[in-house]
Amino acid sequence: MNLFTVFIIEKLKSLLKLKSVFFVPNNVCVGENSVIDTDLNKSVKLNDVAYNILSLLDGKNTIEDIVSILLKKYNVSKQILERDINSIVSNLQDKNLVECKIVGNKILVFFFNLAIGQYLHKKRYSIPKSKIATFLLLFYIVVKKLFIMWLITIIPVYFFISNFTLDFNNMVNYAIGCYFVFIFAMILGFVLHEWIHIVVSKIQNQEIHGYILAKRFTVSIVKVNTESSLLSILLGPIVPSILGIVFILISLKTQSMMTFLLGIGFVINIINLLPFTKDGKGILEKILMKKLMKGAIK
Repeated sequence: MNLFTVFIIEKLKSLLKLKSVFFVPNNVCVGENSVIDTDLNKSVKLNDVAYNILSLLDGKNTIEDIVSILLKKYNVSKQILERDINSIVSNLQDKNLVECKIVGNKILVFFFNLAIGQYLHKKRYSIPKSKIATFLLLFYIVVKKLFIMWLITIIPVYFFISNFTLDFNNMVNYAIGCYFVFIFAMILGFVLHEWIHIVVSKIQNQEIHGYILAKRFTVSIVKVNTESSLLSILLGPIVPSILGIVFILISLKTQSMMTFLLGIGFVINIINLLPFTKDGKGILEKILMKKLMKGAIK
């Protein structure tokens, strides 16, 4: 993020009397010697300074508050302490062991997070045990991430509907309907894609250690217990793509543009099979590894 953007955001926060505070996510446990990520079943060692800093990350203290508190405990200059605190917090944020949130007036915070905050700060969500709950959680996260798109779309839609004649409105309404069906299919296809990755991993491994990470404009699955199998990687993009092909075939018979766009929205997932995508690279690596293993055995 460039300095100008940071400057504007900080000025906006100051104007709205909002501030950034840090906290440790629910499934991260802080001990005197280590911080344990129970979602991943991993731990990171801590020294005394890092422990004292983490113990103050309660969702109420800003970096300035923590500096003020620890200055009374350590005989060190304010600049050095602030630098060390920022370094430790930043390092733990990179590992998704510390999160940042905006606090202040609840209404202002709600709208600030929707429009700006969720694209600035990462947020992790533990994977529910229920497959249905996992699907609904993924759907909620993705729809929330698309808030800016909804805002940009609704304004021109309202303009068209309120400023054109009734006859033209029918055409506009159908076009808008087609657009929303296409977007809905893309969202549902993506959610189905990621959900299948999780479900197949759960079925194959009985238990999955990981979480869903919402970061800027992306949503991904972070897990460590086992590598994703070839079947898990393949089924993610293939299942929604097959569903999309079915809708396209139906649209050819019914001559329905809306159904056709519904199919296209799902079929777009097939792009994830290409080698330059994350899934495509994973598939290629698995296939090449199998061939290398066969060659080694011979």
